[in-house]
Amino acid sequence: MPEASRSDCRQPFRVISFPAMEPIVGPIVGINLPRSADPEKIGKDLRAIRDNGFDLAEVSLDMCPLIIDGELCRPWVSRLKGLLAEVPLRYSAHIGRGLDLRDTGRLEKHRRVLRASIDICKELDLNPLVLHYEVRSRDLAVEETFYRELAEAADYAGERGVRLVLENIEVELVDPVIELVDRIASPNLKLNFDTGHAFLASKYFNFDFMAAFRKSLPYLGHIHLSDNTGVFEELRITDRPVYDSMPMGYRFEYGRGDIHLPPYFGKIPYDEIFALMGEYRGYYLCEYNSACFLPFNAEVQAKVRRRIRELQAPR
Repeated sequence: MPEASRSDCRQPFRVISFPAMEPIVGPIVGINLPRSADPEKIGKDLRAIRDNGFDLAEVSLDMCPLIIDGELCRPWVSRLKGLLAEVPLRYSAHIGRGLDLRDTGRLEKHRRVLRASIDICKELDLNPLVLHYEVRSRDLAVEETFYRELAEAADYAGERGVRLVLENIEVELVDPVIELVDRIASPNLKLNFDTGHAFLASKYFNFDFMAAFRKSLPYLGHIHLSDNTGVFEELRITDRPVYDSMPMGYRFEYGRGDIHLPPYFGKIPYDEIFALMGEYRGYYLCEYNSACFLPFNAEVQAKVRRRIRELQAPR
């Protein structure tokens, strides 16, 4: 990156005020913000999220160059802050795809990226920040490094008022994620239960999906509501590049893998899930391909909200 540009990235933030939020009665239902680096499209998508009745948008921190070589790109962070401030929603964040705290050969760079991500969340009032657990290593030293880095990150985030939530994935069991959150035992690190990932993993590893969810409840800080057919796609393990290149239309037609359908469009038993969540006080984040379901996005949030209220109503 040219030196002049790097200098620009270190300029101070503009001071931008976020609008005061009205209290929300009942569940806070959100959706993932579609990935884009076009400010006009970001603004349009945020307004659509608001107009469809959602309360919250989850922002992927690598959708635009908010971080360059482990440092905040201040012009982009400031621009995104302005875009978010224009639309009165709550906001959470999802870590960039490249973070790997098990990559011991490049650990310092991953540590810098994670801390920069936490700093962005503090500046933009994004809470919580979702991290991925990924796949356990067979090397115990690597797993101890992963544990230590997460514990230190939780402390760093807590000092800045940011909560971290660790997400289970479809190529790993849910139990080790729960065990790690329990071992770290930090108020700033909780579990993000991804329903779609857990449902697929339960089919592949042959465990009881609802039993895993019930076990997760004491550790739950966030939830991703993503539906699918329960058909595990083995290319996710055997050939990830081919898996990632499969057209989504084809994957929809054949129900293959983590296809991110809206809640109630697949086979995950959402009524059973919501009925168990009466004590939960976090966000309900609908994580799906909203561009493929434009005519139904308002109906999705309305149904999720209605079923939560109905299933958690006092009897």
